[in-house]
Amino acid sequence: MQRSIVACVASASLFASSPAFAQSVQDLTGLTALKDRLGASAPTGAGVPLGQVEANAGGWTPDTTNPEFAGKTFTFKSPTPTPSGHATYVGQRWYGNSSSLAPGVTTIDCWDANGWLNNGFVNGTTATPPDLVTVKIFNNSWIGGGFGPNKLLRKVDYAVNAQGLIFCNGVNNGAGPLDVALLSHMFNGLAVGRSDGQHRSGGTLAAIDQPGRMKPEIVAPEGATSFSTPLVAGGATLLVETARTLPALASNPNAERPDVVRAVLMAGAEHRAGWTNNPATSGPTRGSTATPLDAVYGADELDVDHAHWILAGAEQPAASSAGTATDAPHAGWSLASSTSGSSLWWAFHVESDKPIVSVLAAWNRDVALDFNSWTMPDHDLELWRVDSGTGQTTLVGDAGLPYFSGGNVQSVSTVDNLEHLDLTGLVAGDYLLELRRPSDSLGAWNVAVAWELQCVTPLEYCVGKTTSLGQVPDLSAHGFANVSANQFELRVKNGVPNKTGVVFWGTQQNNAPFLGGTLCVKLPIVRLPVVTLDANGAVTVPLPLDPTMVGAKRDFQFWFRDPAHPDGTGVGLSDAVEVQFCF
Repeated sequence: MQRSIVACVASASLFASSPAFAQSVQDLTGLTALKDRLGASAPTGAGVPLGQVEANAGGWTPDTTNPEFAGKTFTFKSPTPTPSGHATYVGQRWYGNSSSLAPGVTTIDCWDANGWLNNGFVNGTTATPPDLVTVKIFNNSWIGGGFGPNKLLRKVDYAVNAQGLIFCNGVNNGAGPLDVALLSHMFNGLAVGRSDGQHRSGGTLAAIDQPGRMKPEIVAPEGATSFSTPLVAGGATLLVETARTLPALASNPNAERPDVVRAVLMAGAEHRAGWTNNPATSGPTRGSTATPLDAVYGADELDVDHAHWILAGAEQPAASSAGTATDAPHAGWSLASSTSGSSLWWAFHVESDKPIVSVLAAWNRDVALDFNSWTMPDHDLELWRVDSGTGQTTLVGDAGLPYFSGGNVQSVSTVDNLEHLDLTGLVAGDYLLELRRPSDSLGAWNVAVAWELQCVTPLEYCVGKTTSLGQVPDLSAHGFANVSANQFELRVKNGVPNKTGVVFWGTQQNNAPFLGGTLCVKLPIVRLPVVTLDANGAVTVPLPLDPTMVGAKRDFQFWFRDPAHPDGTGVGLSDAVEVQFCF
């Protein structure tokens, strides 16, 4: 017999609302930057099958006649499909042709939430395992308590491990503590909140396995959690396509594992002003925290550009001892196998100070086939300094004062199935990352670890010379100044159309009068090859990177012909950009 499960839409009345942000959703989620960096090769979600689950509030399917869904195939897995505005807007935000992060998706299966929880997928609280499905990612923009939520949560966590499924689940709207368990209280999924913080948050409920785990894990910029959740699901969709198509990842099935995608999304999230996981800021425990996430914002705001950057860094091996760890790239991930009472290690050579370092470890719980029990080990995460004279030394307490300016270098939660390091101002040198597992009675366990040691953001400075056309030429940097990836370019706009010019660089800033404008770079300078501005006065200058540039700082400016300039010099000059190259 089918049981009726309490399932209600997360503020369905808000389905037409959008947040009042100064930037677009595409800008805030990093999609604009991702497209800018990768151009036509940016992922769109193509080839990734999705599963949309909706509460039936007078309807539960997207309106398939909406132009946003042209070219997409929907399969309705529950009886009596009826469109709803809520489901339509969720779909627009997840896979819509013009308003989503993953417009390349063409295959969507849809369920009514009550049917999905019963014989449509989960099979209720019975001993029957969840059904096999062909989708890769489930979006759940609904909340519920229902009958037997603990058993239902165990079953969906089981399905994650058994089928490699990724779950994105909204928490309830409105500030305050968590109030309902479905499906935000999953161990093996992502609970999603809003960038404005107007959602339920805090520790998981006492009646649910391992109470006190921090939720949500990530947020996104929409006016209701129903619609921030498909933005995160869209980010996961882009990563899965990347895992399947990027040559460095396509032969590695680990790249699209749920724990890896979860870790990468959280490690790549943008920590905005005010974010904190509450580490000690002074004394013997400075830099240590037992709460890996922010109490309201989790890992904070979705950034698909940085998440893609981390995933594309490819899987890096872990070492079983500190002495055998080899230097890893500054963006990457690992699927490591931990054992009781042991540690795993990664080494990092930091060539110059890093403004931001983010590391996140995530692991799943294992649920028994009868769903009556589950197991999961604990792990800790810590960053160590390595000096030639003193060897491996702690960064916790006063010993870390010379080496990082803020944040945490140790994460030691005893309840969460993730640990997170977020630190600022890491000085140059050699470091070791340790994933440490206390002694227990369990066997080997998969742990996904993802990291990014960010390059210094390029700095635009100085003022360009107004052209004969009345425009101020602009020089900007695009991509990451990362030598190992070699995806970096300079772009000029507002120059004089169809005229030649040249990028030149030096190693120091300047502010000296020059040919009616400003020379923003000190001599001596190095000239790059001559280029020609297009009909719009723009040009892109790819900048090949090589290992000799690691740690170097260069100041770039653009000189171009402007024969009609009224000052008679015949010269145009852009502003300047300072770039520090990293490994």
